[in-house]
Amino acid sequence: MTAIPLTLVVLVLIAALFGAASVIFTPIWAVPIGLVLIAAVAGMDAARRRRTAGRRMAALRTRAKAESVEFTERDKQTLA
Repeated sequence: MTAIPLTLVVLVLIAALFGAASVIFTPIWAVPIGLVLIAAVAGMDAARRRRTAGRRMAALRTRAKAESVEFTERDKQTLA
């Protein structure tokens, strides 16, 4: 019967050590998690910028096709 309280004391000490270690080593886990979050936010921002740039380029190309360009004789000589 004395083994049960002794076992509980040992388990509580082990749990306390594990808890203290997890608090002490929290920066070891927090820094990589923070870096992953920063990378995810940066990636989402880059994807948004690419989408926006793609839409702008598509609109620009559509407008460029719609406008006709008339070349003068001098322009034609320069291009030739």
